[in-house]
Amino acid sequence: MSRSSNVDISPFSVLLPVYAGDDPDHFDTAITSIAEQTLVPDEILVVRDGPVPEPLETVIRTWKDDYEKTFRVHEIETNQGLGNALREGMQECSHEYVARMDADDVSVPDRFESQMKFLHNNPDIDVVGGYLAEFDTDPDETHAKRTVPCRHDEIEKRAKFRSPMNHATVLFRRESVMEVGNYRAVSRMEDYDLWVRMLMNGARFWNVPEVLLKMRAGDELYDRRKGYEYARREFEQQCGWYRRGFIGASEFTFNVLTRVGIRFAPNSVRKYVYTRFRNQTGN
Repeated sequence: MSRSSNVDISPFSVLLPVYAGDDPDHFDTAITSIAEQTLVPDEILVVRDGPVPEPLETVIRTWKDDYEKTFRVHEIETNQGLGNALREGMQECSHEYVARMDADDVSVPDRFESQMKFLHNNPDIDVVGGYLAEFDTDPDETHAKRTVPCRHDEIEKRAKFRSPMNHATVLFRRESVMEVGNYRAVSRMEDYDLWVRMLMNGARFWNVPEVLLKMRAGDELYDRRKGYEYARREFEQQCGWYRRGFIGASEFTFNVLTRVGIRFAPNSVRKYVYTRFRNQTGN
C-alpha cells in the first residue's frame, strides 16, 4: 500500500470489526478493496471480537504479515457484540479521522480519497457518508442502490424517523464521536444511537450523492432484523429519544407503530418493506 493524492490529506484510520461468523473470503475481499484505494489509509485497525476460526485467522495473519506498518489487530478476548467492538476500536484508532467498514463490504476504489477531500474542503462537517449498492454474491453485479439524504438539514429531519446514514460508508472526525461518549455497547442499532447523540450535540453531517460502498444483502440481512429483542431495543430507543426531546409525541407514536411492528412480520414481508423504501433509509 502506498499513499497518493494531489491534496494535502490528513492521516486516517479504517475501523473494521471481525468475528467468528464472518466469511474468510469475504473478509479478504473487503481488505483488498481497502488496499487498492486511490488513497490508502495510514492505519487499518481490525477489531477481532472474540476467537475466530483458523481460516479467518489465517487471512488476518497474512495481511498483518504483509502490511505490518499499516495493518493492526486489536483483540477482544470474548465476543461482546458490534457496539462494544466499535467502542474499543474507536479508543484504539491512532488518527483523528476514522472510516468505517464491515468485514463483508467492498469499498469503491476512490471512496476514501473522495471523502477525505470533502472533509478537507468542508471543515465544518463532522461525518460524511454516501450511497451504497447492494449485491448478493458478485460485487460487480449490484441490484439496488440505497440512497440517503445529503444535506445536514435533510439528514437531521430524517433522523427523527430512521437512520439517515449508511453506516459502513461513513468517515468521521474521531473527536466529534468521543465528545458524545463514543459508540455505546448497545444491542443493535449502535450507529443510529450514535448519530442521534451527535446531532443533539451539534455535530454536522453530510452524504455525498454517489455510491461509496457495495454491501452484501442476501436474505440473512433481513433475517437479522426481526424478533422480540430487536423490537424491544427499538421501543426502548424511541422512549429514550422522546424523553430527551429529540422526537415529539406524534413522531414517537408513528415510529413505534411502523418500526417496532415490522420486527414481528415474516421475513418476506420485512424484505419487501426494506426493498420498497430502501431509497428513504440508511438503516
